[in-house]
Amino acid sequence: MSLAAHMLVHCALVAVLAPLIVLMRPVNRVLEVSKPENRRRIEAALRSWPVRLMTAPAVAWLGFVGTQVAFHVSGLYDSSRVDPSVDGIAHVVYALTALLFWEVAIGSAPLSHRLTGLAPALYLLLAMPAIDLSGAWLMTRGEPLAGAVMLAGMTPLGLAAAVSAWRYARAEEEQALRGTA
Repeated sequence: MSLAAHMLVHCALVAVLAPLIVLMRPVNRVLEVSKPENRRRIEAALRSWPVRLMTAPAVAWLGFVGTQVAFHVSGLYDSSRVDPSVDGIAHVVYALTALLFWEVAIGSAPLSHRLTGLAPALYLLLAMPAIDLSGAWLMTRGEPLAGAVMLAGMTPLGLAAAVSAWRYARAEEEQALRGTA
Protein backbone atom coordinates (compact mmCIF):
# COMPACT_ATOMS: atom_id res chain seq x y z
CA MET A 1 0.00 0.00 0.00
CA SER A 2 1.36 3.44 -0.86
CA LEU A 3 1.95 5.96 1.89
CA ALA A 4 -0.78 8.19 0.43
CA ALA A 5 -3.29 5.32 0.61
CA HIS A 6 -2.13 4.59 4.15
CA MET A 7 -2.72 8.22 5.16
CA LEU A 8 -6.19 7.98 3.62
CA VAL A 9 -6.89 5.04 5.93
CA HIS A 10 -5.75 7.14 8.91
CA CYS A 11 -8.01 10.01 7.88
CA ALA A 12 -10.97 7.71 7.36
CA LEU A 13 -10.41 6.23 10.80
CA VAL A 14 -10.11 9.48 12.76
CA ALA A 15 -12.15 11.95 10.71
CA VAL A 16 -14.97 9.77 9.34
CA LEU A 17 -15.37 6.50 11.24
CA ALA A 18 -14.81 7.87 14.76
CA PRO A 19 -17.36 10.71 14.47
CA LEU A 20 -19.88 8.34 12.87
CA ILE A 21 -19.49 5.95 15.81
CA VAL A 22 -19.96 8.83 18.26
CA LEU A 23 -23.05 10.03 16.37
CA MET A 24 -24.55 6.54 16.78
CA ARG A 25 -24.54 7.25 20.53
CA PRO A 26 -23.21 3.86 21.68
CA VAL A 27 -22.93 4.82 25.36
CA ASN A 28 -26.52 6.06 25.40
CA ARG A 29 -27.69 2.88 23.65
CA VAL A 30 -25.94 0.68 26.22
CA LEU A 31 -27.52 2.70 29.04
CA GLU A 32 -30.97 2.36 27.44
CA VAL A 33 -30.83 -1.44 27.29
CA SER A 34 -29.05 -2.03 30.60
CA LYS A 35 -30.73 -3.26 33.74
CA PRO A 36 -31.07 -0.53 36.40
CA GLU A 37 -28.23 -1.87 38.56
CA ASN A 38 -25.90 -2.09 35.55
CA ARG A 39 -26.98 1.36 34.41
CA ARG A 40 -26.00 2.79 37.81
CA ARG A 41 -22.57 1.13 37.57
CA ILE A 42 -22.00 2.45 34.05
CA GLU A 43 -23.10 5.95 35.06
CA ALA A 44 -20.77 5.81 38.09
CA ALA A 45 -17.91 4.75 35.80
CA LEU A 46 -18.71 7.69 33.49
CA ARG A 47 -18.42 10.02 36.51
CA SER A 48 -15.15 8.45 37.70
CA TRP A 49 -12.02 10.59 37.79
CA PRO A 50 -10.21 8.67 35.00
CA VAL A 51 -13.14 9.17 32.61
CA ARG A 52 -13.55 12.80 33.70
CA LEU A 53 -9.84 13.33 33.06
CA MET A 54 -9.81 11.63 29.64
CA THR A 55 -12.90 13.53 28.51
CA ALA A 56 -11.79 16.93 29.76
CA PRO A 57 -11.78 19.02 26.57
CA ALA A 58 -8.12 20.04 26.86
CA VAL A 59 -6.99 16.46 27.55
CA ALA A 60 -9.06 14.91 24.75
CA TRP A 61 -7.92 17.63 22.33
CA LEU A 62 -4.25 17.24 23.26
CA GLY A 63 -4.52 13.46 23.06
CA PHE A 64 -6.01 13.57 19.57
CA VAL A 65 -3.76 16.28 18.15
CA GLY A 66 -0.67 15.07 20.00
CA THR A 67 -1.10 11.53 18.74
CA GLN A 68 -1.51 12.68 15.15
CA VAL A 69 1.52 14.94 15.26
CA ALA A 70 3.72 12.58 17.29
CA PHE A 71 3.16 9.54 15.08
CA HIS A 72 3.37 11.38 11.77
CA VAL A 73 6.29 13.66 12.61
CA SER A 74 8.25 10.96 14.46
CA GLY A 75 9.46 9.38 11.25
CA LEU A 76 7.24 6.32 11.63
CA TYR A 77 5.84 7.03 8.17
CA ASP A 78 8.99 8.36 6.48
CA SER A 79 9.47 5.25 4.41
CA SER A 80 7.12 3.12 2.40
CA ARG A 81 7.87 0.21 4.74
CA VAL A 82 6.20 0.51 8.12
CA ASP A 83 6.50 -2.09 10.86
CA PRO A 84 3.01 -3.69 10.92
CA SER A 85 2.98 -4.18 14.70
CA VAL A 86 3.90 -0.53 15.34
CA ASP A 87 1.36 0.57 12.75
CA GLY A 88 -1.31 -1.59 14.39
CA ILE A 89 -0.61 0.02 17.75
CA ALA A 90 -0.74 3.44 16.08
CA HIS A 91 -4.16 2.65 14.59
CA VAL A 92 -5.55 1.60 17.98
CA VAL A 93 -4.20 4.79 19.57
CA TYR A 94 -5.60 6.88 16.69
CA ALA A 95 -9.02 5.27 17.11
CA LEU A 96 -9.17 5.68 20.90
CA THR A 97 -8.00 9.30 20.91
CA ALA A 98 -10.33 10.12 18.01
CA LEU A 99 -13.33 8.62 19.81
CA LEU A 100 -12.58 10.69 22.92
CA PHE A 101 -11.97 13.81 20.82
CA TRP A 102 -15.23 13.46 18.89
CA GLU A 103 -17.26 12.52 21.99
CA VAL A 104 -16.19 15.79 23.59
CA ALA A 105 -16.87 17.73 20.38
CA ILE A 106 -20.18 16.27 19.21
CA GLY A 107 -21.14 13.44 21.53
CA SER A 108 -24.15 12.96 23.73
CA ALA A 109 -22.91 10.52 26.35
CA PRO A 110 -23.69 11.61 29.91
CA LEU A 111 -20.24 12.95 30.71
CA SER A 112 -19.13 15.55 33.24
CA HIS A 113 -17.57 17.77 30.58
CA ARG A 114 -19.87 19.00 27.87
CA LEU A 115 -18.91 21.74 25.45
CA THR A 116 -21.72 24.17 24.82
CA GLY A 117 -22.40 27.25 22.78
CA LEU A 118 -19.69 28.06 20.28
CA ALA A 119 -17.07 25.99 22.13
CA PRO A 120 -17.51 22.79 20.03
CA ALA A 121 -16.87 24.74 16.82
CA LEU A 122 -13.77 26.38 18.29
CA TYR A 123 -12.54 23.04 19.66
CA LEU A 124 -12.77 21.50 16.18
CA LEU A 125 -11.32 24.53 14.40
CA LEU A 126 -8.32 24.67 16.70
CA ALA A 127 -7.50 21.05 15.94
CA MET A 128 -7.29 21.67 12.21
CA PRO A 129 -4.02 23.64 11.96
CA ALA A 130 -2.33 21.36 14.45
CA ILE A 131 -3.34 18.27 12.47
CA ASP A 132 -2.38 20.01 9.23
CA LEU A 133 1.18 20.24 10.56
CA SER A 134 1.44 16.48 10.12
CA GLY A 135 0.41 16.72 6.48
CA ALA A 136 2.79 19.61 5.86
CA TRP A 137 5.57 17.66 7.55
CA LEU A 138 5.00 14.69 5.25
CA MET A 139 5.16 17.05 2.27
CA THR A 140 8.49 18.51 3.39
CA ARG A 141 9.87 15.00 3.99
CA GLY A 142 9.39 14.08 0.31
CA GLU A 143 5.89 12.60 0.49
CA PRO A 144 3.78 15.36 -1.14
CA LEU A 145 0.88 13.10 -2.11
CA ALA A 146 0.66 11.55 1.36
CA GLY A 147 0.72 15.02 2.92
CA ALA A 148 -1.94 16.32 0.54
CA VAL A 149 -4.14 13.31 1.23
CA MET A 150 -3.79 13.94 4.94
CA LEU A 151 -4.68 17.63 4.58
CA ALA A 152 -7.71 16.85 2.42
CA GLY A 153 -8.69 13.89 4.59
CA MET A 154 -9.14 16.08 7.64
CA THR A 155 -11.82 18.16 5.92
CA PRO A 156 -14.54 16.57 8.10
CA LEU A 157 -13.15 18.54 11.08
CA GLY A 158 -13.86 21.78 9.24
CA LEU A 159 -17.28 20.58 8.13
CA ALA A 160 -18.16 19.54 11.68
CA ALA A 161 -16.97 22.93 12.98
CA ALA A 162 -19.14 24.72 10.40
CA VAL A 163 -22.19 22.61 11.29
CA SER A 164 -21.58 23.20 14.99
CA ALA A 165 -21.28 26.96 14.49
CA TRP A 166 -24.40 26.97 12.30
CA ARG A 167 -26.37 25.06 14.96
CA TYR A 168 -25.22 27.54 17.59
CA ALA A 169 -26.24 30.50 15.39
CA ARG A 170 -29.66 28.93 14.72
CA ALA A 171 -30.25 28.31 18.42
CA GLU A 172 -29.28 31.91 19.24
CA GLU A 173 -31.59 33.19 16.51
CA GLU A 174 -34.49 31.06 17.77
CA GLN A 175 -33.87 32.26 21.32
CA ALA A 176 -33.84 35.88 20.16
CA LEU A 177 -37.07 35.35 18.23
CA ARG A 178 -38.73 33.80 21.28
CA GLY A 179 -37.56 36.79 23.33
CA THR A 180 -39.19 39.28 20.98
CA ALA A 181 -42.46 37.35 20.67
